[in-house]
Formats: sequence, C-alpha cells, structure tokens
Amino acid sequence: MTRLVRLDTCAPKWPWLRQTPARSGRWGSFQFGIDDAPERCEAWAIFESIGARAESFCPPDRTVFITGEPSDIGRYHPEFLAQFAYVISGRGDLFHPRQIRLQPAHPWFVERDLDELLVMPPPAKRRDICVLISDKAFTEGHRRRLDFLERLRQAHPSIDVFGRGIRPFDSKWDTLLPYRYTIVLENSNEPDFVTEKMPDAWLAFCHPIYAGSANAERYASPDAFTCIDIAEPQTAIARIGSLLGDEAGYTSRLPAVLTARQDYLTRWQFFGNLAGALEIIVGLSRQPPEKITIRPNSEFLAEEAARGEVAVVPQAALPEPVTTEPSISESEGARTEARGGFLSALRDALSSIGGKQR
Repeated sequence: MTRLVRLDTCAPKWPWLRQTPARSGRWGSFQFGIDDAPERCEAWAIFESIGARAESFCPPDRTVFITGEPSDIGRYHPEFLAQFAYVISGRGDLFHPRQIRLQPAHPWFVERDLDELLVMPPPAKRRDICVLISDKAFTEGHRRRLDFLERLRQAHPSIDVFGRGIRPFDSKWDTLLPYRYTIVLENSNEPDFVTEKMPDAWLAFCHPIYAGSANAERYASPDAFTCIDIAEPQTAIARIGSLLGDEAGYTSRLPAVLTARQDYLTRWQFFGNLAGALEIIVGLSRQPPEKITIRPNSEFLAEEAARGEVAVVPQAALPEPVTTEPSISESEGARTEARGGFLSALRDALSSIGGKQR
C-alpha cells in the first residue's frame, strides 16, 4: 500500500530526491510529493516554511510542521503552529500541545545520492583536520564559533579552514573526503538541534570533532564523534591538537563512524526521521479527510505587527510536550534495541495524546 504524503519545504529547488532510493521520493510505504502541491494526500508535512497559502484534502490530525532553526533564530506565531496537529522540533520556545522533541534532520549537503552512499567503501585518507564554516555573525552562536576559530587558527595553523567568506569551495564532498577529522561547530547547543553538519562528516567518512547539540548521543554512539566545548577554548584546542597526525586513532574510530553513517542513512536522515513519526501519527489518526488551508507564518507575524501587539500563550494553559530520551548504546546489538526502544517510547507518548486532536 502506497500512502501519499504532501511535503512542502522552504527550499523547493533543493535536490531532495537524492535522499530516497533510486530518487523515487519513496520511503517505506510513504510516497512523498515534494513541493508539487497534490490536491489530496494521506498526510501533510511542512519543513520550516511555506511562501504562500496552500490547500489540500487531508485528515487534519495528520498535519505536521518541522522547524529548521534553533530557538534564537526567528519566531513561529502560536496561531501558525495551531494549524498543525503535530510539531517536530527541539526548540524550547514553542507553544504547541503536541510537540515531538526530535531533531529536524536537515538534508545533507554532500553531493551524492543515497544509493551510492550506502554501498561505497571508506577511501584512503591523507589529510588530518579541516573546518568548514561560514562567516555568518548575526547571532551570538555565530560570533562565538568565529571567535573560537580565530583562536584555533593561531594555535594550529596547519588545520585547513574552508567556507563562505573565508576560503570558498565548490563541493562539500570533495572538500571533506581527504580528511580523517573535521571540526563541526554548530551555532547552537540546544538539545535535539542536530543539523546536517555532523552527518555530512560521517557520509564523507570523517570523524567529527563536535561542538553542538547537548544530546547528540541520542542519535549516535558517543564513539562516533569527539565532543568539545568551545566555551572552554584552551581545553578544546588542546583536544583538537592531540588528533593532529593521529592516523591510528582515526582507524580505531572508523567502525563507530561507519555504524553512525549507516544508521543515519537508513533511519535518522530526513525521510527516515519523518516516516518514522508518520507511521505512528497515521496509526493514531481518527479524523476523515477535509479541505485544509495552511497560512504561512509570515501572514500571522504581519497581522500581529499591524495590530502592534505580540501574541502570548499563558504557560499554565500549555500541556507538556511529547518528549522521549532514549540512550544509544555502544554495541550494535544494543544500538538496534535502543532504536526500537525510541520508536516504542515515541509511540507511547503520542498514544497518550491521541484523543486531544484539535
């Protein structure tokens, strides 16, 4: 049985299909209609934003919004979020009774298809450590990581630095592939805000040196990355320096990278992440299809600005968000069990709110 999911994204020109088998747009029993506005669907998901009002026939309790930014970037109006039955996000500033605390699973940036990535062997690595970073500086998180980068370059000038406004590159795949290690500096350490940066490292067979989400081990064994805290720059820089020239250390870490890579490609990437949630949401659904109109967040914010007021939802009126905190074990057998435990926990959490549809 094929179930059509309408998927609207903030990036309609992005090559989303490369993350599905044979570029089919299919994941399991779900066929994703990506930015093509099907008139009818069995579920409707929106990633980050839509540019204009959209309509479709869909069960209202199968509508899902997925945030793409951390809490310190942008704001989602409560009335915009109220249009959706569920919100997938780790943000702490949202007002929604059915928030599923889960990574957004940003699409990968390495220029390779799923089918190719699944079968390729690890390449020979001839370079030590690189950093890919942009010169963005409009949030405190951006400025903090740029300050750390400057200290790092002074301490270890042999580390190669690439990125917009620094040393541009044409291909993220070609840039990462020669390196054993890559430093991944997120602009937020918010729980469940794991972007494409660490998975891109795994896909290119790099061991990530990671400063980011406070619970990244929820999505991979801690053996698959090395955590640093850029709030303690001297310690972090010394840890990075100890990995320079450490070919044996990379070899010993590679099996964990390969496991995280496989888990990401088959479960945690955008379509696996969303399909896992949809399986449960569809199973809980009790509402028949009806014509639904989704208005963009920008409309609600513009109306709010015109009124000269900011919408506030009383905290006391908000139900607790859906949250699960499974651990990821180091062994593959335990890893499989933990992944199953995560889905079971998510199913139980969603079941507890299944009767509270809008």
